[in-house]
Order: sequence, then C-alpha cells, then structure tokens
Amino acid sequence: MGITKKAPSPAFKRFILLDSTRNPCAQLGRAQTFCVRKVRELDEAFRHSSLDSLWIVVRSRWAEPLLGAACSHFVQYQERLALGDLLMLEPPRSELIPSLHSQFRRVVGEVPSFKMLPGEQLLEVLSSDNRADLFLGGIVDQRSGTLTLTRGDLAALIVPLSMFPGDAPSKPDFGRFEVDDYGYTVRFGDFEASAHSILYRVDPEYRRRANKRRLAEDKGFGPSLRRLRILRRLSRNDFPGISPKTVARIERKETEKPHGQTLDALAKVLGVARAEIETY
Repeated sequence: MGITKKAPSPAFKRFILLDSTRNPCAQLGRAQTFCVRKVRELDEAFRHSSLDSLWIVVRSRWAEPLLGAACSHFVQYQERLALGDLLMLEPPRSELIPSLHSQFRRVVGEVPSFKMLPGEQLLEVLSSDNRADLFLGGIVDQRSGTLTLTRGDLAALIVPLSMFPGDAPSKPDFGRFEVDDYGYTVRFGDFEASAHSILYRVDPEYRRRANKRRLAEDKGFGPSLRRLRILRRLSRNDFPGISPKTVARIERKETEKPHGQTLDALAKVLGVARAEIETY
C-alpha cells in the first residue's frame, strides 16, 4: 500500500497585497508578500494569512470581494479566518466599515480624513525593522483637540493638540496636517515635530529604549565630561586656560582624551580626581 503524503501547509506571509501592479510587491519583498491580482486568488491568500499578517488594499473596490470571500469561508468551514490587520490606501464605502472591523484585528485608512504617507515612503516604513517608531499617517480632530497617529506597526497613538506649542516661531496650522520624511516628521503647515520628540513624551516604553540607546552611545570621556559639567552647573567658559571651543570638541569626542595640564585643569574645576571624570 502506498503512503499518501500530506501536502505541506503554505508559508504564512507578512503582507497580503490586493493590487494589480507588481511594483509594491517587489518593494515589500517577494519572499514575505502574497500578491492578489484576481478575486479567485483570495482563497489562496487566506491560507497564507495569520494574525501577524498585514492586508494592504490599494484600491477600495477590493473591499467588497474581500468581505464576500471571508464571509463565504466562514459559512462553508464554520471557522473565523486569521486575517491580522488591514490597511486601506483608499477608503471603502462607509457601509462596509463595521464589517471590516469585525473581520480584521485593526483597520486603518477607512475614513477619508485619514492622511497617509506617499506610496513609496509608506511601503518603506511598513517593511522597516523600526516601523513601530515611525508614523504612517493620522487624523486631526480639532473639535476634540486631538491627533490620532498610526505607527508603522498599525498601533494607534492619541496625543493632545496642545502638545504642539502655539507660540513657536512657526505656529502649527492643524488644518494642514501631514506625515512626511518616511514617518520621521509630523507637519502642521510650516510647523514640524519629529516622531522621536512625540514618542519620547507620550510613550514610556519608547522613552526607556531611547535612553538606553543614548547611554550606550554616550560612553567615553567626552560624554562623561558633559554630564558632570551640567551636574556641576558649569558652562564651557568656566575652565581657565581651556577655550570653550576645546571643551566642546572634547565633549563631542572630536579630539583625543585630554591628558597632562588640560586634564588637571578640568578635574580641578569639576572638583573630582582625574580618574573619576569618566565614571559619570
């Protein structure tokens, strides 16, 4: 009796792209992307999907067949599909929004007021290893005074508009909101705020990671000198015989570690032993 081999399960894909062009597939990486170009390919796409998958619908006309196929699958097999998240690059009909939220874990881009990164920038953010630290789009609601930002992993972040100073040289114009620079910049007209500055203020986990990274980068004599100088409330002008420019170059590690009389002068003003400076 022959042995029937079980067909291998299809590999799960990070991206399921509903589109009729090939370029986005190539940019996201063919090995981790399943591209759907015809409605009959949706059943195969379901087999490649997991809760970690991101479905990207380029044209809103795909929303109807996607929902229809998902509902038919449930009726036939009596099991809910593991579809992960959904990113709509064009908003669907409003009547479809509740159904989309019932099928997918998170749905982004379902309303016309959502402002998204340009196409090429968006794809780069989605495929980036640090996508959670970048923004792919968002919505300003001036009535509630809030800005809802969507990170590259589709997590939502809500911040008050009052966080952006109205007395800045370039006053924020909340009616001209956009995300730019591959997710690194939030812009309100001429006013700009970095993704880092926003996340550092409102996300404790990001702040811990940023501080840990900063400490790892700020090792050595120069950064220690800067921290100790600030701790002692000293300016770069407070070191007799050493120019402020020289102190700045030492702190930025643009010159070798000082020695001899320069090191003695630094230690004397700081009130520590020469060897102790680098411990701060």
